[in-house]
Amino acid sequence: MKWPSWLTPKSRRHAPPPAPEPSLTACPDCGREMDRIEKSTMSGYDMRTYRCEPCGKEHIVNFGSALWKVLSDARGADEKGERQNG
Repeated sequence: MKWPSWLTPKSRRHAPPPAPEPSLTACPDCGREMDRIEKSTMSGYDMRTYRCEPCGKEHIVNFGSALWKVLSDARGADEKGERQNG
């Protein structure tokens, strides 16, 4: 049996390409990649300022806890544990 040209069996259908991963450095307005102009971790959070050249806008992105803060908290917890057990 010959299949009509407009019908393709499921076994021959191609899956749609996967959606691109969302990027924290992509401009929310135009979708283009932004340039990092500043990074600050003084507050305990990894805050970065990006500028989109085509739009001319700046965006502040929070990347979560700063590494130094995580390490400091872990060291503090270890020291407390040693004092309690020691």
